[in-house]
Amino acid sequence: MSDEPRRPEAVVALLPLDERPACAGLPAQIAAVAGVRLALPPSDLLPALRTPGDPRGLSAWLAERAGDCDAAVVSLEMLGHGGLIASRTGTASAHDVLRDWDGLAAWAGSGRPVHGVTLVTRTPDSADAMEEPDYWNPYGPALHRYSAALHRAEEQVAGPAEPSGVPEAVRADFLGRRLRNHTLNLGALDLVARGRLNTLVVGADDTAPWGLATAELAQLRLWRDRLGLVSRVAVRPGADEAVTALIARTLRDLFGGPPVTVAVEAVDPAGLRTVAPYENMPVADTAAGQIAACGAVLTGDREAGLHLLVHTPDGSGDWAVAPPGHRPGSAVTTARALAARARELLDEGHEVAVADCAQPNGADPLLVEALHRAGTADRLTAYAGWNTAGNTLGTAVAHGVTVVLARRAGTFDERAHRLLLAHRFIEDWGYMTRVRAAARTTLGSVLGAHDHVPPDHPVLAGIADGLARCAAELPELGHALVPASVRLPWHRTFEADFALTPTHPEESR
Repeated sequence: MSDEPRRPEAVVALLPLDERPACAGLPAQIAAVAGVRLALPPSDLLPALRTPGDPRGLSAWLAERAGDCDAAVVSLEMLGHGGLIASRTGTASAHDVLRDWDGLAAWAGSGRPVHGVTLVTRTPDSADAMEEPDYWNPYGPALHRYSAALHRAEEQVAGPAEPSGVPEAVRADFLGRRLRNHTLNLGALDLVARGRLNTLVVGADDTAPWGLATAELAQLRLWRDRLGLVSRVAVRPGADEAVTALIARTLRDLFGGPPVTVAVEAVDPAGLRTVAPYENMPVADTAAGQIAACGAVLTGDREAGLHLLVHTPDGSGDWAVAPPGHRPGSAVTTARALAARARELLDEGHEVAVADCAQPNGADPLLVEALHRAGTADRLTAYAGWNTAGNTLGTAVAHGVTVVLARRAGTFDERAHRLLLAHRFIEDWGYMTRVRAAARTTLGSVLGAHDHVPPDHPVLAGIADGLARCAAELPELGHALVPASVRLPWHRTFEADFALTPTHPEESR
C-alpha cells in the first residue's frame, strides 16, 4: 500500500442535458473512473420527459454549489429552459432564458472553472412529435425538407424555398423557435468571451449536409473565430454525449499537466472522410471536434497518449430503423483487421479506444465478435457504439482521455473503468443491436416511430433475459446483469437503463 497522501475527492456540479442515463448517468460513470464525484440537482428540479425542469430552482441550486464544488459542467438548455425537450417545445423568451443563466455569475466570482454545453435545434425527418412541438406530427418531414431548401437557397445552389404543405402558423412558429435558440447560442459565445464560461461545446444532433442546423453551426463557428475563441469553443455534431466530453475536459483542469494527445486511425483511412448518417461533416472532423471538446489534442505521433481506432461508417443500415441484413465478406475482414490492430497496440503498451461507427444506433456485431475472439474486448481503454457517430466518438474519447488523466494523477479506479467498459458493450451491442429489435417485435412497434411501454409491461422481463444472455456471451468483461434493474427511462424502447454486478467481486476489490 502506498504511503503517499491520497488526493482529496474532487466534486463537480452537473446540470445534465436531461434526466436520461446517457446524459446524467454516463457522465457520472466517466467521473468515477477518475475517482471524482458528481453533484446533481434534486430530482424535483429536473425534467421528466416533456415536463420541463425548474429553471429558477436550477439557477439557484447552481449558484449555491459554487461554494462547495471544484468545477461545474452546465447544460445551458437545462439551466435556461428546464431541459432539452423544453428548449424545443417551451415558450420561454430569450430574455427569460438569459435571466436564468445568471446562476453562472456566482461561479465567475468564485474562480472555479465552468464548462458549458449548448445545442443547435434539430429538424428531424420524422412525423414523431414525442420530442418536438406537437405540430411535428404530421409536418415534421415537410419542415425537414423546407429547412434543407432554405439552406440551399441561401447558399445559392437552388431557387427560392417554399414551405410546401406547411400552414403559415406552423412555419412562423418553427422559424421563431429557431431564431430564439440561435440568439441564445450567440449569447453562449458571449458568456465565454466575458469569462462566465471557461469553455463551451456547441453541439447538434440529427443534422445533415443541408439544413438550417448546418447553416447555424457555420454561423456560430464564424463568430467563434471572429472572437478568437477557437481554443475554448468546440463546434461539432453530437448532443447527448456533450456533458460527458466536458467531464473529461474538467478533469484536465482539476488534475493539471499537459493535455492528452490522441492519434486517430482506421482500417480504411478513406472511411474517415465519410459523412456518417445524421451528421453534416466527415467522421475525421467529428472526431477532431470531440477530441477538442475533451480538452485533448489531435496528433499523428505514434507515441500518442491515446490511440483512437474508428470503425468507419459502412452504409449497411441503421439498427433503429433499418437493421442491416446480409453482411459481405469485406465487412468481416474489416472488423477482424481492426481487432487485430487493437491487439497489436495493446500488446505494445498503448492505451486504445475503439469508436464503433459502422452503423448508427448500435454496435457492429461483427466487430464485437472480432474483439471478443481476439481477446481484446476487456483490455480496451474505452469502447462505444451507440446512436450517432458523434455520440460514439465523444463517449470513446471521453472515457479514454479520462483513463489517461486518472492514471497520471493516481486516482484511476479500475472497478469503475471495468464497469463502464462492460456497460457500453452490453448496452451498445447487447441492447441496441440485439435485444431492442426483439422487444419491438414483441410489442408490434412501428418501424421509425417511438413506441410507449408502461413501467410494468411484461416485455421488460424479456429485455432482462436478453441482456443477461448477452453479458454471459462476453464473460471476459466480468459483469452480469442485475435483472430487477432493467427499466425504460422514457417508457419507450429506444433506450434502456440497467445495472451490472461483478461476476467475481473478490477480483474487483
